Amino acid sequence: MPFSDFVLTLKDNPYFGAGFGLVGVGTALALARKGAQFGMVAFRRHCMITLEVTSRDKSYHWLLNWITHHAKRTQHLSVETSYLQHESGRISTTFDFVPSPGNHFIWYRSKWLRVERNREKQMIDLHTGTPWETVTLTSLGSNRQVFFDILRE
Repeated sequence: MPFSDFVLTLKDNPYFGAGFGLVGVGTALALARKGAQFGMVAFRRHCMITLEVTSRDKSYHWLLNWITHHAKRTQHLSVETSYLQHESGRISTTFDFVPSPGNHFIWYRSKWLRVERNREKQMIDLHTGTPWETVTLTSLGSNRQVFFDILRE
């Protein structure tokens, strides 16, 4: 039996044909998945800009105040309490609501900003005893001026 007859016999076999069909569909889906992953990485690298501010940075609290001022519709909040004890013994207490850890979206100067606030549970700042936090701002485009404007406000 020559090789060409063997291939023709396999071509007529429905089980063998279905197997090749499944392999073909599986391969196509795997390639599409890898292509989508590569495309997303390329999109993030070339079409998005990110700014990360850690809790040790001086501008961290300024940035939290800016986020509080501009994120008016956020429903997940954390409270920061500050108090002042006067010489007379009276205590004045103020409460500030800041967006809680998680993702928040802000519309700022015709741009969508994604604000991601992370709190590390295992890492603690040894100077203050507070958990290590980062705030990451992400925007579409490659113009850094929006971040300079935010930090200047």
